Amino acid sequence: MKKSFVFPGQGSQKVGMGTEIYNNFRTAKDVFEEVNDSLSKNLSKIIFKGPQEELTLTQNAQPAIMAVSMAVIRVLENDFQVNIKKNIDFIAGHSLGEYTALAASKSISLTDTAKILFYRGKNMQESTRSTKTGMAAFMGANFEKIKEILVDSTDGNEVCDIANYNTDSQIVLSGDEVSINKAIAIAEEIKVKAVKLEVSAPFHSSYMKDTAEALKNEFQKYNFRMPNIPIISNFSAKPFSDEKDIINSLVKQTYSTVRWYESIKYINSMNVNAFYEIGFGKTLCGIIKRIDRNLITRNLVEAVQIESFAKEIL
Repeated sequence: MKKSFVFPGQGSQKVGMGTEIYNNFRTAKDVFEEVNDSLSKNLSKIIFKGPQEELTLTQNAQPAIMAVSMAVIRVLENDFQVNIKKNIDFIAGHSLGEYTALAASKSISLTDTAKILFYRGKNMQESTRSTKTGMAAFMGANFEKIKEILVDSTDGNEVCDIANYNTDSQIVLSGDEVSINKAIAIAEEIKVKAVKLEVSAPFHSSYMKDTAEALKNEFQKYNFRMPNIPIISNFSAKPFSDEKDIINSLVKQTYSTVRWYESIKYINSMNVNAFYEIGFGKTLCGIIKRIDRNLITRNLVEAVQIESFAKEIL
């Protein structure tokens, strides 16, 4: 049975995440300490002790979520001798999770990934301080219907973009608070469920173009290699083709739609039907089940889950 690893994005963070694996494996401790050193700050203390408000800051949440996922990867590799390259056929990450996927597949180092995500998060956080923005999730309407709602909610001067195409009927909009509120009102009129999201910035909207440009310059400091496992790009919903494609796609995904639904459908079309969410939470497991209830999904973050997975494939 072919398998895929998937890595969560922002929103899955919670104070205390990763504590169990940290307490059980020296390898996991080393990951958190390496991230601390790379950022010259005690991010682990924020992850394990909080407060939640500080952990939720985008510049902290992004490297924190990545650190928990990478602790699982390192424990699998070092403590259970799992050859991830041999046993996993595809990987994908949701938004910031794409960077975790690159670290897990040896495309960029853990240290560099932490630095990039801290920089990315800080720029995102500061991108719209003077503008009222928002995001909202819509359930029960297809992509074409959401595009109609999007058009009707703007007057041409406002920003309202499709941020996440999670399933065929769960889609997230991002942009000006006014346009997001209009979209919610329109959706309610036609019996489409809409939920405003508690976020600090309008992720994956055109408001992120300045952040994208800053990242393009920042990436010149780092060495990207081709991943040792195919990664499905958020931007194209296809595997990265070369190092230049990786960088271009990371830049574009900052302000473009995360094409998660299409990414999972592509992986499934490659005869993969088992998906393992690596890190804290089960958000992606839930989304993947809504894409296709026949797909197998599991979360790997605690020692017993990791050991069980290792025994299955060794």
